[in-house]
Amino acid sequence: MNKAITRTVYHSFDEIAEMQQSWDDFVQFCGGDIYLTYDWCCAWWQYYGKGRELQLLIYTFEGAIVGLIPLFKEVLWLGPVWIRLAKIVGSDFTMIMANPPVQPDAADDVYQDVFEFMLKEQRCDAVWLGPIGEKYDTPAQLRRALQNNPDAILLKDSIRSPYADFQLPDTFAAYVQSLSKNQRGNLRRSLRGFHDTFEITQDVILDEASAVPEFEKFVQMHTEQWRAENKLGHFGDWPSGKEFNAELVVRQARKGRLRLIRLFADGQVVSYQLCFAFGDRWYWRLPARIVGSEWLKYGLGRIGLVKEIESAITEGVHEIEAGAGHYDYKIKLGGQEHALFTFLVGRKSSFCQLRLHLFMKFSNVLHYCYYRVWFNRLAPKLPFKRRPLWKKWIRSRL
Repeated sequence: MNKAITRTVYHSFDEIAEMQQSWDDFVQFCGGDIYLTYDWCCAWWQYYGKGRELQLLIYTFEGAIVGLIPLFKEVLWLGPVWIRLAKIVGSDFTMIMANPPVQPDAADDVYQDVFEFMLKEQRCDAVWLGPIGEKYDTPAQLRRALQNNPDAILLKDSIRSPYADFQLPDTFAAYVQSLSKNQRGNLRRSLRGFHDTFEITQDVILDEASAVPEFEKFVQMHTEQWRAENKLGHFGDWPSGKEFNAELVVRQARKGRLRLIRLFADGQVVSYQLCFAFGDRWYWRLPARIVGSEWLKYGLGRIGLVKEIESAITEGVHEIEAGAGHYDYKIKLGGQEHALFTFLVGRKSSFCQLRLHLFMKFSNVLHYCYYRVWFNRLAPKLPFKRRPLWKKWIRSRL
């Protein structure tokens, strides 16, 4: 590493509480995501950090931050196989991207040092980085940092899933015009029918006092929506999902970043969109819509998203990050898909690599048997209360 670049390691967020503004300023300066801001990382660690050891790596050059790599390490067991693994804070238990904010001209030095520090000094067997969006420079920077690296070997460089974003014009009319002729027609008919039937209004909740009770109503609507499809929804699937997101709502409201959008029909809330704002982007976290046969014909999922886009454009936002996974309706409404990469970097040791390969095989078996067969296919058909996703599956999915 360039001797002028200094690495400092912290082991708790309390140690760097006075740095939170400079932390967030740097993330925004790098064009980074809200997911690696100070408050988001703190909230995640509060609910998912138990049994894990924090390693906050902050790199500076002449006193200025040039890289933030918030990591943790833990020991994972699958059957008879164990590994000591390092990950980005927030990269499991929640659906996010984890693009580390690093200055481009410092990236080679920073990532080479990350691998050396975590694999050699901390004796981790591997570092798992991701999910990282292909629109960022990070995938190329990581691959470059691993070339001819004497301490590390790239074991896995793969696409986990797509994610979508919306690039927005200056006006809502221009957005509608950007859609295909068929989609424009469908959208205008849906909006016209909805507006002809109901008095439609919309507002955006920003403040903590209003957000706390409204978040409870949002959770209830979201859960009822998915229960109608015999699924648990986000707050049932993910351990501590409700509590973690409630913490996020409070913390982000205090920072002025909350955007909880309510769509009313004749004074009744029929749709929510939970979003957060950071820098020049909105981050669409979760939707909810009212259930009932009388509402099906209006396409509230599509209308709710379009109204969210309208609100973002009104605020002057030109990009919405719309989450992981492939959804046809997002693409039809102007979303663009990009790849989400994950990287597994191992220590150059024959014994270490053997354990890593065995661990990944066990992980794949667990994924198929538990998640694909049991959780998705069998459990929904059985007459008993379903449980959230197994923590072991979440933590071991590489």
